[in-house]
Amino acid sequence: MSDKFDLIFPNANAFYSYYNENEDELVKLYDLSLINIFTGANNSGKSRLIRTFLDSNTIHYEHKSLLKEYLTEFNELINSKKFGGVNSSNNVLFNSFQNDRDEVVFKILNYSELQIDILSGVDFNLNVFRLLTENFHRLSLNYFGSNGFIQLQGEDKERISFLLMQIKKMLQQDFFEEKKKIFIPTLRTAHSIFQKKTDKSFSKISTDILKETIVKSYNLNDEKVEIFTGMDLYYQIVNVRNDIKDKREGFEKFEEFLSQNFFHGKRVEIVAKFNIYDKHNGKDDSEIINVFIDEESKDLHELGDGIQALFILMYKIYTCDNKSVIFIDEPEINLHPGMQRLFLEQITNNKFLKEKEITYFISTHSNHFLDLTIEKDDISIFLFNKVNKDKFIVKNVNHGDNSALQYLGVTNSSVFLANCSIWVEGISDRNYLKAFLKAYCKANSNKIYPKEDIEFAFIEYAGSNIDHYNFDEIELKEKINAFSINNKIFLISDYDGPYKNEKHSIYEEIEKENNNFKYQTTKDYREIENLLPFSVWDKILINFCDKRKVKKEEDFERVQAEISISLKKKKIEAYKTTYIGKLLKNIKTNVPELNKIWDKAEGTLMNKSEVSFKVLELTEQGRITWEDFKTNPKIVSIIQNLYDFIQKSNYR
Repeated sequence: MSDKFDLIFPNANAFYSYYNENEDELVKLYDLSLINIFTGANNSGKSRLIRTFLDSNTIHYEHKSLLKEYLTEFNELINSKKFGGVNSSNNVLFNSFQNDRDEVVFKILNYSELQIDILSGVDFNLNVFRLLTENFHRLSLNYFGSNGFIQLQGEDKERISFLLMQIKKMLQQDFFEEKKKIFIPTLRTAHSIFQKKTDKSFSKISTDILKETIVKSYNLNDEKVEIFTGMDLYYQIVNVRNDIKDKREGFEKFEEFLSQNFFHGKRVEIVAKFNIYDKHNGKDDSEIINVFIDEESKDLHELGDGIQALFILMYKIYTCDNKSVIFIDEPEINLHPGMQRLFLEQITNNKFLKEKEITYFISTHSNHFLDLTIEKDDISIFLFNKVNKDKFIVKNVNHGDNSALQYLGVTNSSVFLANCSIWVEGISDRNYLKAFLKAYCKANSNKIYPKEDIEFAFIEYAGSNIDHYNFDEIELKEKINAFSINNKIFLISDYDGPYKNEKHSIYEEIEKENNNFKYQTTKDYREIENLLPFSVWDKILINFCDKRKVKKEEDFERVQAEISISLKKKKIEAYKTTYIGKLLKNIKTNVPELNKIWDKAEGTLMNKSEVSFKVLELTEQGRITWEDFKTNPKIVSIIQNLYDFIQKSNYR
């Protein structure tokens, strides 16, 4: 089921300056996700829309896919059984709800962009429901020999009541109801702020002057919105450290996040330093945030600017209430591209954070945030364009649409900033390697997954285009010097193509002569998909079966069992050098529900990225593990060499 939803603006006047891409007034924002990115040029209305959200008392919410699912189930139920009766005695009680044949029956509920249309149909059916359950004895089941109606009772009665009430509840539902709004503006700092006194000592500024500035500048109501600038971070840490267990859990998870991503798994403890005697004597210059890293003490301001910037963002996210709505203005400030990726990976993949069900609205100019439009389908991106001072166009950028990147005129430059580069043929190879590497690190407690775009970055060379790159240090004029892009290169390629032996022997010779170049191939296997052990195929193929034929739980169990049995009858060695379509075609003979996801008769995968995304997703969820991958020695060899290469490139 899709997690996309729509927002409807009942007070259109508040959003009067905004229009959709058809230049109609923006009364509804379509296809939002839990993570929503607003991007566009400076002064294009991104932050202004966020502040309008913050100031709004009510914005209606519509979970379109779930709503349509309930409408469909209701319609199928009333079509399959003839609930109702005939008002043969012309009882006035039924007159307003009977059709031109004097029948009192439910009406079909069709989806409409106007919720009021659906609501009127729901209210009509609720009245019919009341009449059929409370006054059914006043109706006839037959009328002039027509097919008889049946009484609404039992499980059918309970289900129809549930569906109608759920549909009604979903209409005109307030998005912000029982949700806390949190705003993290660009005006923020992790530093404690001090001022010099006349005696040349220093006094801490306790008032959150940054928050007060935001409130004054944008006329925000800080009673409706928590504005977090970081200035009261010290006091928040004091409070959370002394709060109930549930509140402390988020803070402890935050310390764990810092430990795993910045301090190589060392124990991290964050303390708000406090001296009660200094406090009594009017001294507060010792009130600072201290970070203990395996007993080594550092003040927060001694850590790098990037860590401090991420500290502010992640602290509030880890410690906020469940189901909060967090608005962040330009999270990329002071963040290296790799740390921007780390931030996004945390809010998209971290199990603890996902269970908090936070909704994010993020305004940004960073292409590194936008790069995720190619990698994630659970992020919504909205492109803003200013027409004039009173008119802003908002365009929903669909999954895989690069127009936002093109509009900003940016390219992925993170590879120039990373300490080494991993060259792969395309997005699917990239996803598989990330899955292998994440599973490998998770299975080995002494190994931490390296930071992407900081410690390493991927380059996709698109198959045969690799022939245009020169990996020898003696640059050839007619080729691109690969080392001008990044000076430490790990190249991985499939073992295929008409000149595969000659091509691969050249790379192997270069590797012997250049310590900054490492080469791996899928030799003995046709493509990287052929590396996947059968246990992995067993876990992913159910996701590529015909959903029209695999609907119920018993269908899933039956088809999954058939996939498992089919794989057990096969030998993996028979499919090492053929396209993976041969394996899938043979499985389909036993599992007809499997969609044809391969090309030609027994060709390669038609949508390689979709399959690789599923492998990565299940690996991140822990459903595919290193126990699955390590059964193939080739995967073990590639990943051990890759991990060692990244480590040597970063920690010599």
